[in-house]
Amino acid sequence: MSDIEWQPLPSPMWPDPAVWTDVGDFTLLVFTQDGVPTWEVRRRAKLSSENRNDLVVNGTADTFDAAKAAALFEASEQSRE
Repeated sequence: MSDIEWQPLPSPMWPDPAVWTDVGDFTLLVFTQDGVPTWEVRRRAKLSSENRNDLVVNGTADTFDAAKAAALFEASEQSRE
């Protein structure tokens, strides 16, 4: 996970901590929602895409670092399918 460059999500829309990164065809979002570390794996947006449901998988974790690891794991699993 150390070679992945996480970028901060814009605040105040996303309260800290909140980060994102692109991995393959996916955008990973990791943030806290009501104090719970939450992660999402979304298909990267394409300008000509008609598909509005870009959420692939999401979940929560015990810690923020665990949420980042879960997002990376799920993105790699989705890439194999």
